[in-house]
Amino acid sequence: MLAVVRRWRGRAAIGSALAALVLAGCSNAAPPSATPQSGTAPGVTSTAIDVGALATLSGPIAADFGPIVPGVEAYFDMVNAHGGINGRKLVMAHALDDGGSPTQNADLARTLVQQDHVFAVVGVATAFFSGAPYLASSGTPTFGFATENDWTPAPNLFAAYGSIVSYTSSLGQFAFLAHQLHTTSVGVLAYNVPQSAEECQTAVNSFNRYGIHVGYSDLSIPYLGDLSSDVLRMKQAGVDLVVSCMDVSGNLGLARTMQQNGLGNTQQLWFDGYDRTTLEANAPLMQHTHFLVQHVPFEAASAFPGKFPGLQTYLAAMKKYEPKYTYNEVAMDGWLSAALFAQGVKAAGSDLTQKKLVDDINHITNFTAGLSTPVNWTLAHTVVTSPECESYVTVVGSKFQLAFNHGTNIWTCFPTTDPDPTKPVQPPPGSPLG
Repeated sequence: MLAVVRRWRGRAAIGSALAALVLAGCSNAAPPSATPQSGTAPGVTSTAIDVGALATLSGPIAADFGPIVPGVEAYFDMVNAHGGINGRKLVMAHALDDGGSPTQNADLARTLVQQDHVFAVVGVATAFFSGAPYLASSGTPTFGFATENDWTPAPNLFAAYGSIVSYTSSLGQFAFLAHQLHTTSVGVLAYNVPQSAEECQTAVNSFNRYGIHVGYSDLSIPYLGDLSSDVLRMKQAGVDLVVSCMDVSGNLGLARTMQQNGLGNTQQLWFDGYDRTTLEANAPLMQHTHFLVQHVPFEAASAFPGKFPGLQTYLAAMKKYEPKYTYNEVAMDGWLSAALFAQGVKAAGSDLTQKKLVDDINHITNFTAGLSTPVNWTLAHTVVTSPECESYVTVVGSKFQLAFNHGTNIWTCFPTTDPDPTKPVQPPPGSPLG
């Protein structure tokens, strides 16, 4: 499974977006700035607001993108069970499947606006958001998660956790983990595409900056290539922490090769694989593996009962309406997208227009849905706000567990400039802290 994008969210790209890029060899252009049309409310009646979704729902990479739709629908079902917003139900009227095709994505974006007349697109999840320029220029409010910087700077495109992808804002996190694990030599592995290599280059830069020895690095691994040589060279270099910017298949292949060559007890950091189904099937391969999480981790609900109401609300609704996707991070992105859309609808009032919705959301300075550190939408289209915060989970036996938390403060935060990896700072006001 794939984790999702905010700020430096290379994890989204590292997962299926990366696989698709390798298979298709394409990239997207950044969208132009948009001017939402005033006085327009397509898809809005006195009783309903029709929206659409645009995601990869079929094909070999669908598992990493399709769950965004159940996440949106679960949130809508919860809201509608309480009467909707301002007397209107939120309706997922059209969930379109781009099949992982950039051309199809661009075509279907137009279909949603010109043919289906949706009020907004709530649930974009795809490796190739080729429809971004059109949706930006049309002023259609659009919500989902970013795998590349095709959501910035358009004011009507709202990616989960913020619309700009910045790899460098994670500089402090890599060194922090190395210090916590008393690392003496690091190995860093990435695929030979920018979405993977750029994230791991940041890791290398972090370790070099803070005096942590990089024993071995390879940032040009072919997708699903043989890792035997890399593992043997890491063993020779005495590596005791491996950072992988590969997708879950690559990570599992790496772990298997490490076990076969006597490195099975080596600590690892993955950006793809925080998924209970993946762990259930592969627990022996995932021991000593750590993950960075940009929302309140699922495990916080059992670790601190009653302390994280936003997570409790999410879990209760997902278990009721979309139980298959409860512990799925892409579904979580759908939930966050729907929550931001709903907050904008509520703020816009009964006289709802696309422009009013966009303007009202762009005045929100502390969006969290009770699940993330605050996103300031007066800045988040173009700026990574400081500090940058993550939660850590690690695999212990057959379960994920919280790591490096201080009681119910599950966040590890660093300034985006000049972080000291030995001195995390406090999360910003409004963060869920239990």
